[in-house]
Amino acid sequence: MKKLISFSKIPNLKDPCLLAAWPGMGKVALTAVEYLINELDAEYCGEMANAAQVSKQVIIPPLVPENKFYYYHSPKLRNDIVFFVGSEQPMPHAEYMFAQELLNAVTLLGVKRIYTTAAAPSDMHFEDTPRVFAVPNNTDLLKELLQFKVHFMGDGTIAGLNGLLISVAREMNMDGICLLGEIPFFTVQMEFPRASHKILEILSKMLGLEIDMVDLELYAEEKMKEIEPLAKLLGKEKEEKEDEEPHPEEHVVPPKEDALPNSVRLRIEKLFQQAEFDRTYKSKMRLKEELDQWGIFDDYLDRFLDLFKKNKGES
Repeated sequence: MKKLISFSKIPNLKDPCLLAAWPGMGKVALTAVEYLINELDAEYCGEMANAAQVSKQVIIPPLVPENKFYYYHSPKLRNDIVFFVGSEQPMPHAEYMFAQELLNAVTLLGVKRIYTTAAAPSDMHFEDTPRVFAVPNNTDLLKELLQFKVHFMGDGTIAGLNGLLISVAREMNMDGICLLGEIPFFTVQMEFPRASHKILEILSKMLGLEIDMVDLELYAEEKMKEIEPLAKLLGKEKEEKEDEEPHPEEHVVPPKEDALPNSVRLRIEKLFQQAEFDRTYKSKMRLKEELDQWGIFDDYLDRFLDLFKKNKGES
């Protein structure tokens, strides 16, 4: 752990919680946490390397880390706050170890509760108010969350460290809550700060914070101006496609995927885009799970296999 984590100072904190974030869809998590760090003028206190690096068949010293720790002394709150901001998701095989190392480190600072944030892509209209979903790592926290305006998820997965950290926290008997802000599917690769804003509204109440979010609101409005033309273009293309489709009576035996809800087809397309973009095994398996769930994997088999062919040709 000495090689991966180094603290420039060990702050004396009062019953602190951890708020951690990594890059992800819509940049929802990083936007929320970085805004809070800046508003609270949190102080830097340490850093963490992602994992051991291999160069020319030999493990080399960790690269200059861009995963940083900050802390905030609350003058009147019941809890101080430790922040962790990751520059990138760790390599897939190193994620679990990374989560353990991080939690072991913040335990030394007195942290007993973990918060993370993430995005929840849906078929929402881009102008609708994003919902915030709360996912705790134990049932006792469900009762606590009822006092906030959050929604609850049924079954599913939360990709990346934003979800894994909460799961590992449970193994270590630490409370954990992940807050997910809803974003439109087509903004997965864009910034959607409206979701970050809604997360901060909830999170600030959970932590008893009073923060000025005017700058974030203005930033979200500016981003909406960039998103609107794309949303209109996608809407126009959808209308044209629907106009070109034959009427129901002209169908003899519709393809299986045509029987799917539009929202599901859109989600599958976004999962393909995500898999093509980051090329990770995890994103491909997430896509396969979705296809298997709807019983249409065979219909997309060739396209799915192309994801691996592309990787092989580019490596």
